[in-house]
Amino acid sequence: MTREIWAAVSDLAEKWRSSQTVQRVISAMPRDLATSKDPLTKMLEEFRALSMRAHALRLNTELQYLIGQPMLGDIERPDTFEAWFFATYEVEVAFRLQLAWLRAQLPGYPLLRVPQLVRNTPFTTQEFTWKAAWQRGDMGRGLQLAPPPSLAFAAERIDASRELQQLAVALRASTTWQELGATRAALVDVDHQQLGSVCRELRAALSPERVDEFEPHLALKRDQYRQEQTERAITRLSGGAAAYAQAFDAAADTVDLAIDEVLPQLVTFGRPMDVGAALDLDLLEMDRIAFRPTVPIFSTGMLVFVSDPLVEEVGQVTRVSINFSGGIENNRATLRLLPGAAASWGL
Repeated sequence: MTREIWAAVSDLAEKWRSSQTVQRVISAMPRDLATSKDPLTKMLEEFRALSMRAHALRLNTELQYLIGQPMLGDIERPDTFEAWFFATYEVEVAFRLQLAWLRAQLPGYPLLRVPQLVRNTPFTTQEFTWKAAWQRGDMGRGLQLAPPPSLAFAAERIDASRELQQLAVALRASTTWQELGATRAALVDVDHQQLGSVCRELRAALSPERVDEFEPHLALKRDQYRQEQTERAITRLSGGAAAYAQAFDAAADTVDLAIDEVLPQLVTFGRPMDVGAALDLDLLEMDRIAFRPTVPIFSTGMLVFVSDPLVEEVGQVTRVSINFSGGIENNRATLRLLPGAAASWGL
């Protein structure tokens, strides 16, 4: 990831935050260390305690899934819920269109013949998945040739073409997207044959009948099965075919991290919170750290700025642990650092 990507994501977030429709949605979102008397926020706090992620830009799908669970059906919905819930639908439609347009800028799109995009993988399933699934219909719409989509809601339309073009340029220049283009160009006949064979095998392994046979009901176990089968398919590739599939993973992760993970946090919560010193700092691997924060960190996915001189960077929280020993609370957080974000955002 680069400073140019983070600068473009920040600019796009400001466009989103200028929308009255978006403000209506995010104003109800629960905030850490804050209590609310608003019945809608209190309802969402109950969902969040039951693992709802704070992803305000595709919250509609997540809430539809949660509301449909038998154990959550009795949560009381305030009178304001239905109108607010429709606003989350409008926001999610606009978000998914922008995400689809940015994915359409990937080298070779829409002819991305990789196992990950076989029907019913975690990337493409219409059932539960942690990912923002690729919609198969989008790949036939010619989005790679279309201009950047506006932020279009029932009551307003906001031009975000400059910000989306700026982000697309930054993504095309990224190492992962360049690598995807290079590995695709290097494919030879044997690679195409191998990709086709593995994709056919994976399609059979992920048929509705095979998934039902593994687990007929539980969404998380069905998702786990899809992940395992997809990963196994990729490991069966070799040579140029393997390099291409792995490059796709990295390039897709680049756009998803920027748009599906970082953008919603900036839109919902604004600038990352400064958590100050990083006590007991461990450098786990490239761009990943663990430390004991001096201020509370509550939820995964949130962005924080670690102003400790040994770090001085923005990170995405990937894990939080709270331990009690001898009557002393000992918290620890693991972060995925976003190199260049702090400088891009003036932190």
